[in-house]
Amino acid sequence: MATFSISLKRIAFVIALSLGCGAFPVLGQTNNATNSPSASDNPTAGLNLGEPVQLTGFAGKFDRHLVTLENGRLKKFDTSTLKDVKYWAFYYSASWCPPCRAFTPKLVEFYNQFKSKHPNFELIFVNHDQSEDDMLNYMKTDVMPWPAVQFDAIERLKANQYCGEGIPDLVLVDANGKVLSDSFHGADYVGPEQVIEDIKKLVPTP
Repeated sequence: MATFSISLKRIAFVIALSLGCGAFPVLGQTNNATNSPSASDNPTAGLNLGEPVQLTGFAGKFDRHLVTLENGRLKKFDTSTLKDVKYWAFYYSASWCPPCRAFTPKLVEFYNQFKSKHPNFELIFVNHDQSEDDMLNYMKTDVMPWPAVQFDAIERLKANQYCGEGIPDLVLVDANGKVLSDSFHGADYVGPEQVIEDIKKLVPTP
């Protein structure tokens, strides 16, 4: 009975999409990170990022596993800059998803205006493409200014833990991992634009 109920839910979701829901279904992680090697026992080896900073929460979880776009290439992101972040947005998106491609430029514009005044906020990109090259091209084309989870670490770090059944999915959580706003309200897709509005209301200016 449980299997039958889940099947009906997925069928209903696909029907909703065909009627213009706006999110593309994500029924399983599509990247090839499953067989990636385990994290190094010393993830800071070979990095020179100044004095070590004790990171906790999400900053500690993603320590040394974030990348950022610089001069058209992906480079390690200095996670010590995240030590004061209290509000985290996770953006689940892919280059093959038309609604994602329509929304991402809006998110870039918002982030560029909002981030400089809110050091207590950070957005983490979690890619749903098939390869790191696809992820890099997507980040380059849309000039993404935020850090992204390293492609081969997405599965290992369980970075999709907040992702709903479709993308684009934008989720805001607090420092304890409590979801404050989501593109999905239960089974209803309200879209990432609503989450942007909630971020403006919920994230205080320090």
